[in-house]
Amino acid sequence: MADRWHLIDNLADGLEVFFRSKSTCLKSAAATLAGYTEEAGQAGTLSEEIDQGKRRHPKPLLARARHEAAAEAGVARRREKYDQVCALHARGAGIVEITRTVGIAKMTVYRYLREGPPQRKRHSIHGKQRALEPWEPYLLKRWEEGGRMATRLWREIQAQGYASSLTNVQRFVRFVAAMRREGPPKTGQPRTALTKPHGPPPRQVAAIVLRRPEQRTDEQRAYLTHLRAADPAIATATALAEDFLVMLRRREGARLPAWLDAAETSGIDELTRFAGRLRADHDAVQAGLTLRQRNGQTEGQITKLKLVKRQGYGRAKVDLPRQRLLRAA
Repeated sequence: MADRWHLIDNLADGLEVFFRSKSTCLKSAAATLAGYTEEAGQAGTLSEEIDQGKRRHPKPLLARARHEAAAEAGVARRREKYDQVCALHARGAGIVEITRTVGIAKMTVYRYLREGPPQRKRHSIHGKQRALEPWEPYLLKRWEEGGRMATRLWREIQAQGYASSLTNVQRFVRFVAAMRREGPPKTGQPRTALTKPHGPPPRQVAAIVLRRPEQRTDEQRAYLTHLRAADPAIATATALAEDFLVMLRRREGARLPAWLDAAETSGIDELTRFAGRLRADHDAVQAGLTLRQRNGQTEGQITKLKLVKRQGYGRAKVDLPRQRLLRAA
């Protein structure tokens, strides 16, 4: 009986190779989903997509909103404890009693009584101001004037008091160049893997196709719709893959011969090869698609045997792994 997990994995490998040959369609579907085309959107604003240091996917608006909410909630909690401390102190309670009742440290009680109500700490969304932040408006102005050399820009802001490294300026220049070249999405939302100009990786597209339809996000459904419309071969491949998964999940192994015929006549080389391998082991595959039993226990024992063999670092003969497995059983 064929292992169902390996059947899906082999299908995923075939789909990945197929989508790798359709990179143009992956890009066009991503462009359609993002609401921009390859020709448009060359110039964009950088007001809210400014460089955030080493973060690969900066989301300043979302991060700032989360930070504001968390900060306000923290101040509210501290002020509630401050009110409890003041009330207990006014009734003549001692420091130890206040500490045990409110659940804070002694030094916090002393600070509340000495300094008054706790105030919100004022700092940037990253805990401290980025080194390059005060000079970013100047760098953007110089960029608009034609300044593209990071080293020259670094020397200019050094003369104005910038004391950090050249690396920050180089990173900022690369970010600005990428934003000018790609342009931000018209929706104003941060890009995802499905809306980036170069499109998602073929393996990710294959994973989306193999996912249950009810588990796909709205964005994934929209991307697949655009992708199927971009190429009839993609529509055929995704339809065959989804039909195979339905057959596997519903144990409809009786439909296997018809599916093999459809895959072999689809004109898609990857699916034709996949169907040929299934046909070569037809009985085992049909049993795996029909019976409710599974050979997961066998696969687990094989994995365990490989682990025991590797623990011998290539020096263990057959007798030693055999004894270890038998004693463990």
